[in-house]
Amino acid sequence: MIIEQHYDEEVLIGLLEEAEHDTHVPGCDTCAGTMESLRDLTSALRDDSVWDERVLSESPSTQTSNMLRAFAQRTKVEDAEAATIVPKLIATPTMIQAHPEWRTAGVVRRLINYVVDVVFSEPLSAVDLAEMAVNIAESLEPTIYGSNALFKLRATARHEHGYTLYYIGRYKESLEAFDRADELLRQCAVSEFESADVNLHRAQVYGDLEQIDRALSLCASAREIFRRYGATRREAAADATTATLLIRVRRFADALPINERIAADDRIDATSRALAFHNAAICLGELSRFEEAKRFFARAISEFERLRLVAARTRSRWLLARILMAEKNWKQALPILEEVRREFGELGLLHEVALVSVDTAETLLMAGRVVEVVPFCQLAMDYFAKAGLAYTRGALTALAYVKEAAEAQTLTLATLRHVRGYFEVLPKQPRLLFAYPAQ
Repeated sequence: MIIEQHYDEEVLIGLLEEAEHDTHVPGCDTCAGTMESLRDLTSALRDDSVWDERVLSESPSTQTSNMLRAFAQRTKVEDAEAATIVPKLIATPTMIQAHPEWRTAGVVRRLINYVVDVVFSEPLSAVDLAEMAVNIAESLEPTIYGSNALFKLRATARHEHGYTLYYIGRYKESLEAFDRADELLRQCAVSEFESADVNLHRAQVYGDLEQIDRALSLCASAREIFRRYGATRREAAADATTATLLIRVRRFADALPINERIAADDRIDATSRALAFHNAAICLGELSRFEEAKRFFARAISEFERLRLVAARTRSRWLLARILMAEKNWKQALPILEEVRREFGELGLLHEVALVSVDTAETLLMAGRVVEVVPFCQLAMDYFAKAGLAYTRGALTALAYVKEAAEAQTLTLATLRHVRGYFEVLPKQPRLLFAYPAQ
């Protein structure tokens, strides 16, 4: 066994000005983290206020006390008012235009909390409401709330907006929102924890964009910050994101124990544990442990149902259907796929609609029901034509090809898998033209 050796603090202090030239520090998270802490300390020691020897009064400043009391009172009042305002805005978002007095930090906080609750069950609504929270936060005056508090509020709104955009596959806009959140946090006095949270979600976007090494690095640094703060749930979130990235590079045996550990940890919130059941099931399926995979998917579906996480439940049901497909159980898989495709359409998750459409066509083909593929493809084409996506043209071309092949009785499994591969990359490259498979 190789025992990893780390530099002690005395050595690291000697390397403060030239750590980048050392062969060990840049590649060692432990030493690099200690080095960063030492840099923060030496930076603080250069601040004149540290060496101010004036005797400070133990009596609280009246001005400061009054300011804090006023801030706390305003926050309490705004939050109470927001409890009645936000439900009205959710029902009729345009009401904000007629009620400028509703533009308060309390309303922003309430909107953000609602977005966090519904992003998995109502993703399109979450995007719109997060954008409203951003707009309201940007309209608030620093003279009323204080620059530091307001910048953090604006950063939080941008962060949540970025996550909702990521969830519906708008990756470029998501990263732009995270970048703006970072800009705002850099203007705050203390923001290390919040920045780590943004980076964890940025890692998820990089994972979808297949920048895995970059994503894993962000997860590791975020996890270390969460560990230092004793934030068990966020530390588990970093672990879960790491496991998801490992799944992307098909390291299922490495990802499985991470997800099993999270699923069994009672200290972690129910949503994170449900997601861990879902991801563990994915690993088990890929490792051909189908019976265990089905049990884990059933547990995930049950938990998502209890938590009312509609989109997550639908995704688990979809992947359960794919396990049934792998077992050649077409009779059970087909009705699940039909329901899943309809639910994804209602949720506005159009990338998933495209992939489920191909899975359904494959199941019909393998069940010997090729003639049913033709009307099914027409329904899918009608759906995409109405959706008006950036990649509608490519999706329609691919579906038309499947339809024509089914009509000519020449549709093959290889053709469907070629089309499915095209759909998987299409949201990331919306201008990508459909290439007909080689005959």
